[in-house]
Amino acid sequence: MKNTFYQHYIKWLRDFFYIGQSEIADTLYMSVSAYSKMEQGKKTIQDEDFEAIIHFYEGRKESYSFCFDEEKEEKANALIRQCIVSFVYRSQKEMLPELENYLSDPTNLHSLAFFETKLLEMIYEYFADLPFQERLPFLLEHMDLFNTTAQSMIYDLYGLSKLRTYDETAIECFQTAKSLSVLLNIPGWLGLIDYHLIITYLRFMQPEKSFPFFEECGKDLQNSGSHRRILDLHLNQAQCYMKLGLREEADSLFQTMLQTYNQVEEEDFLKSIYGNYSWNQLIQKNYSFAIDLVNKALAYNSKFPDLYITLAYSNYQLGQPEDALDAIAAFRRQNRKDPRSKMVLKFLEVLENFLLGRKKTFERLANQLLIQLEKWRDLEVDLFVYQMLIDHYTGMEDEHSLCVIQAKLIDFLMR
Repeated sequence: MKNTFYQHYIKWLRDFFYIGQSEIADTLYMSVSAYSKMEQGKKTIQDEDFEAIIHFYEGRKESYSFCFDEEKEEKANALIRQCIVSFVYRSQKEMLPELENYLSDPTNLHSLAFFETKLLEMIYEYFADLPFQERLPFLLEHMDLFNTTAQSMIYDLYGLSKLRTYDETAIECFQTAKSLSVLLNIPGWLGLIDYHLIITYLRFMQPEKSFPFFEECGKDLQNSGSHRRILDLHLNQAQCYMKLGLREEADSLFQTMLQTYNQVEEEDFLKSIYGNYSWNQLIQKNYSFAIDLVNKALAYNSKFPDLYITLAYSNYQLGQPEDALDAIAAFRRQNRKDPRSKMVLKFLEVLENFLLGRKKTFERLANQLLIQLEKWRDLEVDLFVYQMLIDHYTGMEDEHSLCVIQAKLIDFLMR
């Protein structure tokens, strides 16, 4: 294992400092070919050769120094495990000061814990809600240098990065993370990975695949005492019921969660309940109640963009077009740049043009949106767009276009 570390580290070091192989080979009194084989893993790197290479860089770069403390790797792996535990308990923000302190020590990076420290850098970025995906290719390239615990964490974060970009291969990443975690004996870790699988299946409109995970996931989280995660799981179970068309079951679960809210210390959970509950009421055409629930979510400063779909479309259905247009304008003023918000705005612009009677623009935008929604199935506005197009063509007495859009609707419903 140490030789594998030597191989990958000296390759990284040379690339980082832009040093040619010939220059280092001369220092070691060997041919360039022999040195190249060391970087390729075709020649064993002796401890004294590695130390000579380190001394070469220390002599060339005053700011560079390598720590040979063999306990560094063990301490880094212990910290990675600690991060996983905090992730399970949703207390990862509390880990940030300890991670900052660890990463501020240069002897942790340039040591036998170099690759573990690179992983901890990414974990810190994820816990701090910073972009972290850029580090993934490097970590995946060096997977054979990590122990099983670290590998499971990498694949879990890899899955979360793919989920952010609506990449369905996130499922494969979480499945790999789970297979690596079976024998780790970290309380709640398997449950958290199952939870990530659940939200991924729901995101890609496969609720029937998520359903079997709830019981096993709940047991593992319950046994670990991760009560915050269990609340999240209940919320996702309600979403699963919604996507399976079990509206009453979802309503019952939302009501139960609201009644037990006094056990929760944070507002994020409450606004998520109101947001999801409002969508369930929208689908059931309880438009006034849906608006009330949206306003409660917004009162807790919810940033979930779909709330504005519920707000605008419910007002439209209640015959209150001005209120619908006000909701659209309020969302547009927020100037959100994340991918989901951009898709929400596209739907709202379709509704806006429909309400304002801009027939050609509405027709063009609506048909364009239907194509884009094939990737954004979990936005669940397809039926709304189809209904507006049907109303549009009916009002225009365009029977040909009406038949075409009705055929597309039937095809959509049959999938």
